[in-house]
Amino acid sequence: MSNSEAARTAALNGAVEGGRWVRITGLTSAAGQKLNGKVGQVLNTTPNEDGRLQVKIDGDTSSGKLIKEANITDVPRNELVKTCRLSARGEDSVLEHKVLLFPKDHSMFTNCNPKGDSPVMALCGLPLAVKQVNPYKDLSDFGATDNQRATYLMIDPITGFAPYQWQTKVGPVLVYRPDGLDLNFYDMVCVNTYFFEIIDLYAREPGTYDPMKWVNPTYFQRIVRRERDQSNWLAGKPKLDPDTTKKSLSREEDAYTIMANYHGSLEAVDCHTISTA
Repeated sequence: MSNSEAARTAALNGAVEGGRWVRITGLTSAAGQKLNGKVGQVLNTTPNEDGRLQVKIDGDTSSGKLIKEANITDVPRNELVKTCRLSARGEDSVLEHKVLLFPKDHSMFTNCNPKGDSPVMALCGLPLAVKQVNPYKDLSDFGATDNQRATYLMIDPITGFAPYQWQTKVGPVLVYRPDGLDLNFYDMVCVNTYFFEIIDLYAREPGTYDPMKWVNPTYFQRIVRRERDQSNWLAGKPKLDPDTTKKSLSREEDAYTIMANYHGSLEAVDCHTISTA
């Protein structure tokens, strides 16, 4: 597999950046006991002469703690949540967004607004947190910090305009669900497609339209189903009946069945369901 193919696979399925995720355990000192159970990332691969690794602990502002290997355990894959990093224009990424993995009990999920940061998506029943992150490269060139998809996420539901600070010099962002559930690659495709469609609707004469006709769960669900059905058509599969789909979901989940086994130029992925609180 070439480097570009490996990068594409990681972007679709999820990767850990910055060091493997671990959980602190078994520390006995007074200070150490406060760290037990916390998650962090290992910043180096080789222990020092005392057998310790540098671990950047979630919520700690220091450069990291030196902890013995015996006092860390890897966070299992089933405890990692899929999030999506949207690239800035100047990053020249293999794909416009990629999946990154974080522990489900990370403070990014527990300390954020449960309604998320995207006003439109909150009204659509899918709260999304949107946080600016460090770029992979220098973005000093003109337009390099542009991130149209991040700007769209932050538009006002009535006017269709984003706040000024989200119009220019946005840079890359991390998008995730405040409830700590997965937001996979194709979920983000659906969200992007939804915004690309509705942004044109705001170009009409002000006062001649009602934005709430397209900023609601039903309209968003229609986009999701359309994208899913198109993927089924590409795969030669019959369309899923919406009523049957609804009956197969729990009461806590709306009928947001995303991208059933997406095919085409991308690798097939497992069916993923967006659930709403």
